[in-house]
Amino acid sequence: MRSIARITDVFRAGPSRGFATSAPASSTPYPFSSRAVFPASTAPTPIPANLLSPKNGFSVVEQQNAALREQMDPAGLLKTLFSRRSKQRLRTGSVVSVLSYTNTAKTGVSPFSGVLMRVRRRGVDTAFTLRNIVQKTGVEMNFKVLSPMIKEIKVVRRAEGRQGGIRDLRRARTNYLRDRPQVMAQIAGALKQAQQARKA
Repeated sequence: MRSIARITDVFRAGPSRGFATSAPASSTPYPFSSRAVFPASTAPTPIPANLLSPKNGFSVVEQQNAALREQMDPAGLLKTLFSRRSKQRLRTGSVVSVLSYTNTAKTGVSPFSGVLMRVRRRGVDTAFTLRNIVQKTGVEMNFKVLSPMIKEIKVVRRAEGRQGGIRDLRRARTNYLRDRPQVMAQIAGALKQAQQARKA
């Protein structure tokens, strides 16, 4: 009976008195309750003007990607070599050489050269695929453009025009190179001829 009486007393007094703990003193008193606490207000960070009035679909995600590009891509590779509309962009069929670190300590470097098969454009997560023939076996490697494990990305030969050994393959994804080794051999032959011409 005593427990029932205590419960009824709690409900009569109200939940704020029966269950709430004593609150610390607040610098700004609340006129309707002495237990309400207001934390000290801090100055909010200003909102960028381009987010207040977005233009051409510019959103918070684009704002964040722009900040990450400025931080992680000082060379501007995403705006030149791996851009979708830049005149300097790499086209499929180009020969690219990549120097990547072999460990996190960045003490060793491993080179890999191949034909550009495709570019996956996803902002700061942009990646590309290279294909080469090593000991009569096709080898493909994927690289992240902004990966800290990449030391250098070098363009050996650009694919230009619609004729010649190293030409623009005019496809976003050239997966058909896996079934056409003669195209890879043609690109390798044209690259050797170009290198011999430079030496001469």
